Amino acid sequence: MPHGKSDHVHQKVDSLLALMTLKEKLGQLNHLKGNYSTDIYEQNVDLNKAIADGEVGALTPFTTMDNLIRWQKIATEESRLGIPLFYAADVVHGYKTIFPVPIGQAASWDMEAIELSERIAATEMASAGLNWTFAPMLDVTRDPRWGRVMEGPGEDPFLAGEIAKARVRGFQGDDLGAENTVLACAKHFVAYGAPEGGRDYNTVEVSQRTLREVYLPPFQEAVEEGVATVMNGFNTLNSIPASANSFLLRDILKGEWGFAGFTVSDANSFYELIPHGVAADRREAALKCIQAGSDTDLWSQVYIDHLEQLVSSGAVDPKLVDDAVRRVLKYKYELGLFEDPFRYLDSARMTKTLMQPAFLEAARDLARKSLVLLKNEQKLLPLDNQSRKIALIGPLAHSRQYRDLMGNWKAAGDMNDVVTIYEGLVKRVGKENVYLAQGCEAFGKCPTELTNQASAIARKADIVILAIGENGYSTGEGASKTNLSLPGNQEDLVEAISKTGKPVIALLFNGRPLIFHDLKRKVPAVLECWEPGTTAGDAVMDVVFGDYNPSGKLPITFPNDVGQIPIYHSQLNTGRPRSGPDDKRWGVSKWSDVPNEPLYPFGYGLSYTNFTYSKMQLSDSVISKADTLLVSVDTTNAGDYSGCEVVQLYIQDPVASVSRPVKALKAFDRVCLEKGKRQKVVFHISVDDLKYWDDKMNYKTDGGIFHVFVGSSSVDVSKMTFRLEDLQ
Repeated sequence: MPHGKSDHVHQKVDSLLALMTLKEKLGQLNHLKGNYSTDIYEQNVDLNKAIADGEVGALTPFTTMDNLIRWQKIATEESRLGIPLFYAADVVHGYKTIFPVPIGQAASWDMEAIELSERIAATEMASAGLNWTFAPMLDVTRDPRWGRVMEGPGEDPFLAGEIAKARVRGFQGDDLGAENTVLACAKHFVAYGAPEGGRDYNTVEVSQRTLREVYLPPFQEAVEEGVATVMNGFNTLNSIPASANSFLLRDILKGEWGFAGFTVSDANSFYELIPHGVAADRREAALKCIQAGSDTDLWSQVYIDHLEQLVSSGAVDPKLVDDAVRRVLKYKYELGLFEDPFRYLDSARMTKTLMQPAFLEAARDLARKSLVLLKNEQKLLPLDNQSRKIALIGPLAHSRQYRDLMGNWKAAGDMNDVVTIYEGLVKRVGKENVYLAQGCEAFGKCPTELTNQASAIARKADIVILAIGENGYSTGEGASKTNLSLPGNQEDLVEAISKTGKPVIALLFNGRPLIFHDLKRKVPAVLECWEPGTTAGDAVMDVVFGDYNPSGKLPITFPNDVGQIPIYHSQLNTGRPRSGPDDKRWGVSKWSDVPNEPLYPFGYGLSYTNFTYSKMQLSDSVISKADTLLVSVDTTNAGDYSGCEVVQLYIQDPVASVSRPVKALKAFDRVCLEKGKRQKVVFHISVDDLKYWDDKMNYKTDGGIFHVFVGSSSVDVSKMTFRLEDLQ
């Protein structure tokens, strides 16, 4: 925001703040629900009266436009000061036009497409009356047992940081005063993605170094990009609940990073200080949260109920309340709500905005970019258009139940709008050439009768496409698991179909890494499809029939066994590392019953074409603190199809004051080439890319040797070495 405009907003905020009673100030920090309830929290309040009394600052509605207009009229026409309401919602991967779940989007490694998805989501939700989204979710995670893997950017802090910037830009645009922008919210602050046992809401214990190197960086990138709001995590971090953690909120977020926006609790999390065991009652919960630097209270109502007395008694400095209210009011001005409280509330605008053809095409484009080709023996894919009979089998082939193909957090998405896999296939080859069999019931239960029917249909066909995996309820908040195999007994279906002797293509739909040894062994082609969204069937068939060459790369490691978790590419070495996968010596760091290697590594993904890499070139073998190292490689499309490759660069610091990762992602470039074409990819590495938190928690780098790796995944890389001159 230009400096002059910023000063003007601050003046308006200060003038309004001077007119407000303490109760009205607390109202701006009180965020309630609209017309819906949840299992964990029932709201017992006369909402209309509370709004009229100036005791509500924001609502999470999910209701009709008429209700939104009515509540805004009460706020602006019946309350004493006429302060408009925020309307917020979890718009996580699209509002009405549903894009792939975020872990799928991360697999695209395409920041422009991800930014566009949020620009469209903001446009749609703003037309529907909403002005604040509880997204992006930036929780780095290395544990696929955690259900909210589907909602985040994967395992790597650098990739997550790039995604954070793209999402914030998409939601907020260049001008929050525009009618198609909304406030973004970076969540969940912080380390919520590292719960013990992968169990949602559970305890998190990480060192300060791991916190700063793994879990904080995406949030810092979001703050530097100008994110308006940050949501507290549900979790404790090193025994302190995130909502009451002054080290996180005051020292780091508002102190070190200079965050100028406001924070919001997660749903009811201020109250949850009581079951966490750090507050005796709701009054003490309010006291600890405001002192720690938490600004707004989502649903628990502890601020509106108790802060007035806490301030009056001298237990809470009124300046803490004023600071929080200033932060909130600033964004109501910047959104233009004081100029026009009803600017987002226009039913006619909503009708003509939602699900525009260009929006659906963008969703289809990102969906196909998110698909990851895991296996393609004998080049079974892509299919050509020759006449053949295709058996489409599986519980996810033509389902509109359980948010299938759409995924969790679907906002206003409608299952009836989803293009199923069957519908996408019929568009390609005609209904007369497709045999459809469910094979399994919901949640992967495959009774013998359905399996036998599917096998009979497979025998009639020339080729089989299996649509299997998790349904949309199987991942997301509260959906943690200990078993990552294909749900139910879908492996029995895979076994039965493989015995028919027909060529089989497996389409995997899931919101987290799964473990599928039998599928990998028995099926020649496996395409990871995630949960692709509204245009699922069209996007998947674009890839199956070769209209789009798969270019996705895994943003998270697929383990070989649950017992390997956590398993990720940037692990530390041990004092007794193996010399390689075939090292069987006693006394080296290995499992005795499963390989050390994952099922599929971070950054992995095949293509229909073949990309080759020239020998890596470094601009120098020795650099100084002021230098930038240029790392270049020629990438050639040496195959038969045009396609895109994600060229990845990793760094290792082999000798430091603390042990460093064997590989740390520092850069990537998504390169699209016609067949036979070549492109030079150049990465710029500065001393900042080599810094780490040392044994005394200083952020620095040491002189010495560094290894640089470039290639198509975290394991398929070439290596060179350079030296950084001693900086002492």
